[in-house]
Amino acid sequence: MAAMALASPPASAQVADLDLNRFSGRWYEIARNPNRFQRDCTRLAVDFTARDSDRYRVVHTCTRRSDGEIETLNANARVTDSNARFRMSLAGLLSFGGLASQSYWVWHRAPDYSWAIMGLPDKSHFWIWSRRENPSADVRRAALSRARALGFDTSEVISTPG
Repeated sequence: MAAMALASPPASAQVADLDLNRFSGRWYEIARNPNRFQRDCTRLAVDFTARDSDRYRVVHTCTRRSDGEIETLNANARVTDSNARFRMSLAGLLSFGGLASQSYWVWHRAPDYSWAIMGLPDKSHFWIWSRRENPSADVRRAALSRARALGFDTSEVISTPG
């Protein structure tokens, strides 16, 4: 099982404090930039389940394009700072392609927690998550616009079909 740690991006990330209980639940990937470890992955969903005040169980599920099979990664996460902002560090070999260790930050979230932007600290990769598998075109546009404003390269964005 992979392990994660959750902490805070720097103030320049401009993410509001997260209510970790509201952040819990299922998120659907609706857009991302290309990355090698998701080459064969579509319909990615992530479930965050609070285990206690600073620990999560995280389950990533994707459908492989090549054969339609479901692939799952189970991980643990924990909050590593007191202001409840979010950084995850995945450690271990991932079935989605093999990262040894990587940090992920929540850079932004909608006020109603309907969508969020997660990305690497160096902004080389990002993912846009939605509570709905098929959000409106307006939601997609707003999220991509926010990702651009945060400094992510959206020129090769991959929209994930619902």
